[in-house]
Amino acid sequence: MKIKILISLLLIQFTISISTNAQSLLLNMDSIFRFNAATSEPPSDWYMPGFNDSTWLVGTSAIGFGYPVANIGVPINHGVKSLYLRFRFNVSNKGAIKKANFLADFDDGYIAYLNGKEILRKNISFAHQFPAYNDTSERSHESEYINRTTYPVLGYYLDSLIIDSCFVDGENIIAVHVLNDSLNGSDLMFDMDLYNMTNGVYDYYNNLFRYKALFHVDSSDFPLVVINTDEFGIPNKNINTNALMGIIDNGKGKYNLPSDPCNVYNGNIKISIRGQSSADFPKQSYKLSTINAAQNDSNVSLLGMPKENDWILFGPFHDKSQFRNKMVYDLGSRLGSYQPRSRFCELILNGDLEGLYCLTENIKRDKNRVNITKIYPEDISGIALTGGYIVKYDKNDNNVQQFQIVYPKDDDIQHEQTDYINSFMQRYYSVLGGESFRDPVKGFRGYISESSLVDYIIMNEITKNADAYLFSTYMYKDRDDKDSLLKFGPLWDYDLAFGNTFFQKGNLTYGWQFGQPNNGTLRIKRLFQDENLVHLFQNRWHSLRQGMLQTDSIFGIIDTLVHTIQKPVERNYEVWPVIDESIFFPNYVSKSYSEEIVNIKNWLGARLQWIDDNIDNLFYPVFINPVQADPSSIVFEAYPNPFSNELNLLISSDNSATLRIEITNLLGQVQFIENVMVVSGRQEIKLENSILENLPSGVFIMRLLKNDKLIDLRKVVKQ
Repeated sequence: MKIKILISLLLIQFTISISTNAQSLLLNMDSIFRFNAATSEPPSDWYMPGFNDSTWLVGTSAIGFGYPVANIGVPINHGVKSLYLRFRFNVSNKGAIKKANFLADFDDGYIAYLNGKEILRKNISFAHQFPAYNDTSERSHESEYINRTTYPVLGYYLDSLIIDSCFVDGENIIAVHVLNDSLNGSDLMFDMDLYNMTNGVYDYYNNLFRYKALFHVDSSDFPLVVINTDEFGIPNKNINTNALMGIIDNGKGKYNLPSDPCNVYNGNIKISIRGQSSADFPKQSYKLSTINAAQNDSNVSLLGMPKENDWILFGPFHDKSQFRNKMVYDLGSRLGSYQPRSRFCELILNGDLEGLYCLTENIKRDKNRVNITKIYPEDISGIALTGGYIVKYDKNDNNVQQFQIVYPKDDDIQHEQTDYINSFMQRYYSVLGGESFRDPVKGFRGYISESSLVDYIIMNEITKNADAYLFSTYMYKDRDDKDSLLKFGPLWDYDLAFGNTFFQKGNLTYGWQFGQPNNGTLRIKRLFQDENLVHLFQNRWHSLRQGMLQTDSIFGIIDTLVHTIQKPVERNYEVWPVIDESIFFPNYVSKSYSEEIVNIKNWLGARLQWIDDNIDNLFYPVFINPVQADPSSIVFEAYPNPFSNELNLLISSDNSATLRIEITNLLGQVQFIENVMVVSGRQEIKLENSILENLPSGVFIMRLLKNDKLIDLRKVVKQ
């Protein structure tokens, strides 16, 4: 029996009235349909509502040949040239249906008609309005559900215009002509469902919402990237598929047509789906390499960017603005360090417009990218062993943070090189945890570039990037005779920036992002126990806020980006009709593109103001050898921090004890005292006191004492 998770034919079987409270199945392939497994031409009106199909065969479930029996409910002979299918369903009130999802799995192409009007055409040339029974599809296409390891997009969006013009109250007819890729093709199949999506709650992990709309682009003033694969498409994450890519760019002010010659690039590539959670988005991003006929990497210049072979096609889905990544990379490059170059384009994949994309340089060692010394397999000792290296913190396959060596690649790196860079990082963290970490010679300055760290923090705090300091965190080190210090960057992966997620409290405009509980890997709070580094950070911030990071300047960049991509954005949301959907988290839904831009500006303005108001109070006191009152362990955290009228403590203790809590100003003058009794284990203590309410805004030190001896202390900020 067919596994029904497969993609049943989204048709409208409706013998009961349609519910408007949630998405409703209108028709599926388990419904009875009539079919003609054609060996000759059917009557010309076969697709019309009034056609008499009583002599056609009856079937249910998927239909075809060349697939396992479990996936084909109606097997037909291999000699069949094409299939003609007719489905009946009833609608009691078509006015109640505002949008529908035609969800189909197929091999190799089809045309679908609703009550005699064409509504969908996949892999069938428009040159043949009504293909003959022995015509063939334009390209090959295998079942996506059966062959993909990532979530496929099987649904096609039917908007209110199609519904109003094609649906009728009462009996409706969907007719489908399914064609093979050759007259003697080895397989042919069709399987579908139809759903009423009116009032459905959007969930992109649900097949019902993994839909797109077919949109034919006549021309674009943006470069067109045209990629064609074999019949299996790009089915796997991080596994390369061979494909052909052409890029059309006729120059500024000129239109680019899909039929134009590919004048930027026209050749072979290897391509795969990229990303972790984003790999499951309906609109996917891709990693690609340009290669020659011998399948070797081939360096080329694409859209004015320096020659290389390693590229990313970013396809923003969760980022409704479509420009978060590019904006951050462009801003970061103005700080004076290398950041990935990128160019907007529109992608046509296997004949379908996929929307607005950003062709971007992948992070790698190259004289025009991360310009560090090339290291060879034989470089396993002496000065040659010291660089260059690119490393990062990122997610592993289990979505857990992991330290990774990016360069040299796994296939090339020697164990001596792995040992060296791992040892370097371990020595750095060991020094950072020691008492002399601020020493100008023995301390952290012997390992890292302060200026690159400060700029890296500034960009991640402006954006409040939820992945910052945790995932997609790159660093690199050159050979010691060139530069012995670890640099932070390049910047990468900012679709969860500018308030675009609840993850890591990225939606909030207040609070230091490096202070999030999960963001301790880079130990920014420890580094900010060094007053000189804090002052460098503060001075750099104030300087940039007088220049490129002025609020009006950043808003001007946003306005320019919005104007530049206006038409491609409109087409993007024709293809992916989700602009008014809550894609990634609830209660934050821009109902239009213009509203999304207003939300970004409002969020960013508030964020910049919060940093302005709080950066001069930033300092984490150095805790060197606090005197322990006894051998037992007592630790505490204070929250919320900053606080207003109420402050909470979370205390962990190995035994019962009486503790004194003191809050002093930066001159050491006591402002608040309270004695508390704690028991063994973890407990929460609320400090509610009129004294706290009356404290002025500013920075204070909270101290925890036992028997008049200091146990530990924390900096707290009163708003």
